[in-house]
Amino acid sequence: MFRRAISRGRLSQAYLLVGPDGIGKQQFARRLAQSLLCQALGEDPLEACGQCAGCRPYLASAHPDFLFVGCPEGKREIPIDLMIGSKERRGQEGLCHDLSIRPLAGSRKVAIIDDADLMNEASANALLKTLEEPPERAMLFLIGSNLDAVLPTIRSRCQLVRFSPLSNSDVAALLVEQDLVPSREEAQFAAALSDGSLTVARQLLEPELASLRSTLYLALSQANFSGLSLSKLLFEGIDKISADTPAQRVNILWLIRFAVEFYRAAMWRLGHGATASSNTMMIPEATAFADQIATHAEPFDRLGKLIDRTITAASHIDQNISVALSLDALLDDLAGLSRLA
Repeated sequence: MFRRAISRGRLSQAYLLVGPDGIGKQQFARRLAQSLLCQALGEDPLEACGQCAGCRPYLASAHPDFLFVGCPEGKREIPIDLMIGSKERRGQEGLCHDLSIRPLAGSRKVAIIDDADLMNEASANALLKTLEEPPERAMLFLIGSNLDAVLPTIRSRCQLVRFSPLSNSDVAALLVEQDLVPSREEAQFAAALSDGSLTVARQLLEPELASLRSTLYLALSQANFSGLSLSKLLFEGIDKISADTPAQRVNILWLIRFAVEFYRAAMWRLGHGATASSNTMMIPEATAFADQIATHAEPFDRLGKLIDRTITAASHIDQNISVALSLDALLDDLAGLSRLA
């Protein structure tokens, strides 16, 4: 689409790139920005040369006509100062001011606003004025994961481009390519849980979370375990890697997701027997658990109840119920449902 628009001279002045986190939206925007600033393009308008007077400063993060704004580290929104300057210099600095200045090195200015869905009302309204009367030689790329959080007035002035999640095979290949996993099997496991996001897959592979997952799986593989003892152990681990309650909720939701996948893998084992080894979601501890309950009454019904109870816990976390109490209740119930006579 962009290749056709460039070749026909019909690029819009503002695009809104929307899709899940960790699928390459910013990387795409940056590659496109470089090609727009390149002064020695070949036949393909999207392949920058990398050597010209436009590419060299861009690759060195020093191009005067390339602007980038994102949510500051540790903040939850993009402040108005980044758009129109501090109170002392309102209108004399900031993204909107810099876009209004004529290009210094080429024929256009290119700006990327990452986390555009995190603009507060003031910063969004400041940007809206620029979108309503865009500078003639300026292009904007807004990037976000939550389209509903972007003001309708801003959405209406941008051409929407939707990005889809990556395939599991692509995520697994990227994890292996970047040496983020010890084995292809681990890459396939992380990819299957990533929802098509490389960022999520990387989070799953963080040593602290991987250690908690191993602790959880080892306990769940035993038909008789203490749910409250396991909850205390896991919560201590979560408390060490979570800076605040929202982060704790995220990590507990991951543990819940791990538990669901554990019981799904056990269900697969019961249904397919030895052929379950071909399943990319095979979990050795789940295999051991499935083999234990296979000889007892109604193993599929037992696993169904375990999965239902685990999914219910996720809704409790989303409803802002106490994370510690939710984890206690969940693991105590799972221990009771798993226990063999």
